[in-house]
Amino acid sequence: MSTIEDSIATDIIAKAFLHYPLMQYAFEGFTEDKRGVFLQRLYNKCVTAARMYGGVLLTSDRQGAVIWLRGKNFPLGLPREIRSGMATIPFQIGIKPTLRLMNHDSVPENWIRQNAGPNMGYIWCIGVLPHARGKGYSRLLIDESMEQMRKLGLTECWLKTEDPKNVTIYQKLGFKIMQETIVKSSGITSWALMKNTESPF
Repeated sequence: MSTIEDSIATDIIAKAFLHYPLMQYAFEGFTEDKRGVFLQRLYNKCVTAARMYGGVLLTSDRQGAVIWLRGKNFPLGLPREIRSGMATIPFQIGIKPTLRLMNHDSVPENWIRQNAGPNMGYIWCIGVLPHARGKGYSRLLIDESMEQMRKLGLTECWLKTEDPKNVTIYQKLGFKIMQETIVKSSGITSWALMKNTESPF
């Protein structure tokens, strides 16, 4: 996939997460426009890392995008963060938002790492442009991600969300809630969900 397509994926995910509960918390006090700028910078690095250590997928009409990681690369860890540019995020979005994101995400991500099987893949972020939601793009992107995971011998697909509306969507796609927790640092509820990559439902 070209640099242009990675840029499109970055733009889609940044716009999709503009009003996401965790991002509103992380960038508390910033204007919506400024939050949008910072999300572009953040997801630019995330897409680059996913390209190196997992996968990046776009819908054919470029209305949705997903980034995922191979289990052996999740969480990334400092060496991969340095190689991918993720380590520069504090300079891209500021120390306070970075710490808020890190302190929150470490709780559900560490739980997933400890409880997932040895052959797992992790859907890091899935985004659909606001005007295109409700048209089946999430299912399409998840199915394509899981197909890539299957080809690599990965048997479990994990993800997390901080939006209760997403929980319902993922359950309809066959995911099971494995953990629900209120993260102390943020006060935000996070759900960890899993689906077997061979499951049709």
